Parts: sequence; structure tokens; C-alpha cells
Amino acid sequence: MVNYNEISMISIFFATPQWLRIILSLIYLGGIVFLSLLPAKEFPQVSLFEGADKIIHIFLYLGLSVLSCWSLHAEIKHKWYFRVILFAISWGIMMEIFQGSMHMDRSFEYFDILSNSVGALTGVSIFMVVAQLKKKIDLKN
Repeated sequence: MVNYNEISMISIFFATPQWLRIILSLIYLGGIVFLSLLPAKEFPQVSLFEGADKIIHIFLYLGLSVLSCWSLHAEIKHKWYFRVILFAISWGIMMEIFQGSMHMDRSFEYFDILSNSVGALTGVSIFMVVAQLKKKIDLKN
């Protein structure tokens, strides 16, 4: 059975103008840079469970990869999927290198790179599933 709410949400998602997609993606990327390079003392001291920062890394890079696929119309040009994964993982590595070299109470962590990579792969996978749903909806209409 077809859920019409899903159809309208997916249609709106893919009908968004290219310029808006790019702007939103760049703002999000800027947010990642800001959060990655902000000195640790600037973050509020909130007690979370151990490893919570790794989950945050996963979701940040999941969002980055979904927005990147969306901005590049990866649902049409499938070659972008691999490029988005490569970009997101490289960006995460670069942010970790900057954190390690800035000496601002931040450090380079391999597990952050792993978390970023998991997020990037998951984000592209989610986008691919949504793109397939769109394709099925388009074929039915």
C-alpha cells in the first residue's frame, strides 16, 4: 500500500532547487568545521556516556554525506556516491589532523576517523535507499 505522506516528503526533498541544496550543504559543512576546530574548553561540560562523541561524529558525517549526495544529484549520476564517500572520509581525516596540530586542547583520534567513515557510508546508503524509493514512486506515477 502506498503511503502518500512518504510520496510528498520524498517529492519535496528531490524537488528542492539546486542552488538551495548547495547552500544548505555548504552551511552544514561550515558547521562541521566550526565544531571540529572549536577549542574543547568552549564546549559545555555535559556528562554523557562514554563514547557519546563517537555517535555525534557518526551523525555529523551521515548528514554531510546525505547532503552532499543530494546537492550533487547522486540519484541521477551514480558515480557521485563513491566520490561523496571519499570526500567525507577525507574531510574527517583533515579535521582530525587540524585538531592534532592546532594545540587548542583538541587531539587527533583514530576512532573519530572511524566514526566519521561509518557515518559517511551510512549516509550514502540511506540516500541510495531514498533515491530508489523515489524511482519506484516515479514509475508508479
